[in-house]
Formats: sequence, C-alpha cells, structure tokens
Amino acid sequence: MDTLLIIRQNYSSFTTVEKKIADYIFEVGEKMLEKSAQEVAGEIGSSSAALVRFSRKLGYDGFSQFKQKLSASYAAHVDDEEYYKEVNDSETPTSIKNKLKVRVNHMVETTNSALLDDEIMEAVSSIDAAENIFVFGIGASSMVAQDIFQKFSRIGKQVIFIQDAHLFVSSLSVSNKKTIFIGISMKGETKEVLELASVVQNMKIPIIAITSRENSSLGQMADCILHSVSGEDYQMRTAATMSLMAQLYVVDILFYMYVSEHFTESYDKLEKTRDAIKLLEKK
Repeated sequence: MDTLLIIRQNYSSFTTVEKKIADYIFEVGEKMLEKSAQEVAGEIGSSSAALVRFSRKLGYDGFSQFKQKLSASYAAHVDDEEYYKEVNDSETPTSIKNKLKVRVNHMVETTNSALLDDEIMEAVSSIDAAENIFVFGIGASSMVAQDIFQKFSRIGKQVIFIQDAHLFVSSLSVSNKKTIFIGISMKGETKEVLELASVVQNMKIPIIAITSRENSSLGQMADCILHSVSGEDYQMRTAATMSLMAQLYVVDILFYMYVSEHFTESYDKLEKTRDAIKLLEKK
C-alpha cells in the first residue's frame, strides 16, 4: 500500500488533529522520518498517543511501522509529487495501472472494515421478507441501483428500478405488497434520494442505505446502513471510479450472502434465467 496516497485519499475523513498530522507530513516531507514521535508531537502541538492512533487508523501497528511504510512511499516516488494526483498529463499505462491498483486495494480493505456482518445479515433478512424492492440512485449510483435490479431479479425477487422520481413515487404509493426501499448515495446527501427517502419514511417503509456516512441525512433516515468507503479525496474527480466500485462491491457482498442463505432456490432460478437467455440467443 502506498502510504502517502492513502493519506491523501482519506484526508477529508480525518479529525482536526489527524488533518494537522497529515498537513505536517506533507509540509516537512522526508525530514519527518528522522524525528521521534515525541518530537513530531511537540512540533504540531499534539501528543505521541495521537500519532499512534493516526498510524493505526491507516492500518499500521504503530508510529514506527507507519514511518517505515512512509519511507518506502517516498523512495518509490522520489521527485514525483504528481504521482499523488488522481490523473496527470502524460501518464503511462503503467502509472495508471499502479495508481488504480493501490486505490482498488485500499477501497476493498476500508470497505471490509466499515461494513459490519450484522448489517449485511439484517439487509439479507429484509430482502428475503420483502415482496417488492424499490431501488434508487442518481448519476453513478443509478448504475448501482440497476445492478441490484439485474442481480436480484435473476433469482426471483421483484425489484423496481425507476429513474423518474414522480413515476417512482406513483408506483410506490399503489404497491400493496410488503415493500422495502434501497437508497444509494455515497455521501448520503443526494437531494433526489433524500426526497424519495422522506416519502418512503412517511409511508413507514423500511429503508436500506448504501452510503459511506452513517451520520449523513440518508444514514439517519435508514433502518439499515451498508457502509461503502471509496477513499477518494481529490479536489477534482475526473470520474467517480472508487465510489462506484465501492458501492458495487457492497452489492456483490449482499447478493452473494443472499444466495448463500438461499442456495438451492437461488441456483435453481439462476439456471432457469440462464436457459431462457440461451433460448433467446439462438433466435
């Protein structure tokens, strides 16, 4: 894992003290490697314990291991500050691949840590009990909603994916079956998703949120939260690559867990849908 890149990607989620540590690292560069935890703490007006907590938050055993990995990060990209930007002018295929590899690995690790087993099983139970599953997302998150529709429809679940908010509410209001709503928003503040979630909440329909922020507006409305963590913190995102992949990763976990819990029934239906598609392809 590239330590400097991890710090940059997680900067927006840091506390005030953690941001002070990160700013210090970027300001003094490799000079920090020569300093003890006590010296660094004194220079930033913090404590050695805060440095240890910062190191552990990033996945290291302590400050010593953090400095070792930071040293390797500097050595790998000496004189190459542009490496830590999402994309630069005149990239090579190798540099793009290396950056994406680091980002994908980090996304998987952080999402695995944030996504609790109890949350997954609660969502699986809600989906199992539901007769109608309404899903909604905007932009890249709409692709995640469509993925939920595609996956769960193939195993016999009734999934409703409508991108027009008015039609969505109309269909929801006349549904007389047991219903749940899955709202998708990385930061949990997407206006259209919140508006629908508010309507759903007023109708006493359970809400599952796929989001990175438990304390977001969507998170506070949800009955169950599936945490997806992208690790992206760029001033200008050229594409919502990691947030999309994090959400799709969560959906995959949810789907495979559901199939595992209903193994025989799910595989029977998957075989039926596969055979039906084969017949269609022959024509």
